[in-house]
Amino acid sequence: MKKMYFTLDEDFEKIIKEAVKDKEIIDLKQISTGWTNIVYEVSTNDGNYFFRFPRDEFWSRTIVKDYEFAKYIYGKTDFNTSKLELLYNDGRPFSVHKKVEGTVLADRINDLTEEEIKTVSADISKFMFQLHNLEYTKNKIFNTKNIGVNLIDFLNELLNVHVSKRDKEFWNYEELMNEQNNCLVHGDLNSSNIIIDENAHVAAVIDFGFGGFSNKYLDIARIVGRECPEKFKNEVIKNYEELSNNKLNHNEISNKVNTWTNIDNAYINYMKEIGIY
Repeated sequence: MKKMYFTLDEDFEKIIKEAVKDKEIIDLKQISTGWTNIVYEVSTNDGNYFFRFPRDEFWSRTIVKDYEFAKYIYGKTDFNTSKLELLYNDGRPFSVHKKVEGTVLADRINDLTEEEIKTVSADISKFMFQLHNLEYTKNKIFNTKNIGVNLIDFLNELLNVHVSKRDKEFWNYEELMNEQNNCLVHGDLNSSNIIIDENAHVAAVIDFGFGGFSNKYLDIARIVGRECPEKFKNEVIKNYEELSNNKLNHNEISNKVNTWTNIDNAYINYMKEIGIY
């Protein structure tokens, strides 16, 4: 069976040169971020670009979904989102996007001043609220039929493919599928997927590979989890409640934070086992 993904021994320099043949490459380096993809940052005479090459068949299918979801929501919120180009090498998909200037929120989240926390929290809440309230038609977002477009279906396959039976004992697929799934979600809205500018405003939201249909609490819990500072968490929740003019269910947020923590821990164990983490 033909391989539909990339491995570390590929000639990435050749693949990248073929993809940017209209630009002069100044520098090319693999960067450590990327559990799901092999990632290269490429400096050219037209700016810097990120190339993402999926590590296995599951992530190869995911990268197509990332492209389609990002394309659908581009320009539909007040915020810059990934403008991806989907390319192929020997039938294998990979993506390219231009680097957005700024700092990954994860690198600054513990050093933000109170005013900066208020600024970035307001932006994140506004992005989520706008995304969760976008009108959509399922068949106009996803042309691919080869991977789960409901976030819970997607996570279920992710865990079944990559995680040991022992590490996914927490996972209650049937219970989660019975919840109300009525909006678009980013699906992996953690602080590593948010770029902020020097004034602590959101410069861009990236990485929509988990994007799909679900409920808002999975997005809210994702951004306020992962050892999120309490002040930041409170500001995000407060701003979302003000935008929606409704109180959020804080128990539901806590439950979903626990779900994401378990998913992260299970996946970290998998990455350790295969020697990436």
